[in-house]
Amino acid sequence: MTDTHTDAAPAAAHAVRPVPAPLVTLERLGLWARYRSPVLGAVGILVLLVVWQVVSGLGIIDPLYISSPVRIVEAAPTAFADDGFLTHIAVSGQEFLLGMLLVVVTGIPFGLLAGWYRTVRELSDPLVSALFATPVVALVPILVLTLGIGVGSKVAFVYLLAVWPVAINTTAGIRDIDPGMIRMARTFGSGDWRIFRTIALPASVPHIIVGLRNAVSRGIIAVVVGELYGAQAGIGYYLNQTGQIFQTDRYYFAVVFLALVGVLLGLGLSAIEARVSGWKVDR
Repeated sequence: MTDTHTDAAPAAAHAVRPVPAPLVTLERLGLWARYRSPVLGAVGILVLLVVWQVVSGLGIIDPLYISSPVRIVEAAPTAFADDGFLTHIAVSGQEFLLGMLLVVVTGIPFGLLAGWYRTVRELSDPLVSALFATPVVALVPILVLTLGIGVGSKVAFVYLLAVWPVAINTTAGIRDIDPGMIRMARTFGSGDWRIFRTIALPASVPHIIVGLRNAVSRGIIAVVVGELYGAQAGIGYYLNQTGQIFQTDRYYFAVVFLALVGVLLGLGLSAIEARVSGWKVDR
């Protein structure tokens, strides 16, 4: 019996212990996982274009009122060569960029202040809610009469239509911060400025990007609507001119161009969001 126990002890001592499984398993993403979103987006656009071309080709709708993807592409050289479309792009782009610059430099700081300081939020919340719900389009004639048909009235309209989504979403981003993170930071001796800079501001970035996306869409609409009411150049002016004489293909070309600009700006904001807030979980 003694020998048996003596031999078993070394065997047990040299027994191989099981290796614990890793807590996190990293796997290389496949091609489909990497490019799923852009591929599905491209398929959706392709389906829309095919359906549009078929409907136009079958004559279901009078060609006087609807164009087709093929005819729009064919109209592009004429728009750039004969209609001075680049000039209209430059005018509308200037109005849009100036308006959005004002939105960024005022809307984001205001939203940060309203989200961080309760007094500022309580003072401004009724006014912001009222202005956000106001049909700003009704103010376009007044802006044109006050500021003229030049760049100033369009910049003002872009600002009035686009600033509120940025301010509201930025405020929501600050208010949605986990209070536990702030309490923990204070426990380790962090002051208000450091908490704001290292916790509040990074956590609010996704909300700010959402607000900017909405602002970009509303800003493009504002430029076109403002130029429809009164302008000497711009894409809205071009739409007004081509629509009045039923140049349907050129009219739809301008509409599609604006849609492409909106898509590209949205993709650019998405890329910025992915770079500065990589911690965010995509669901």
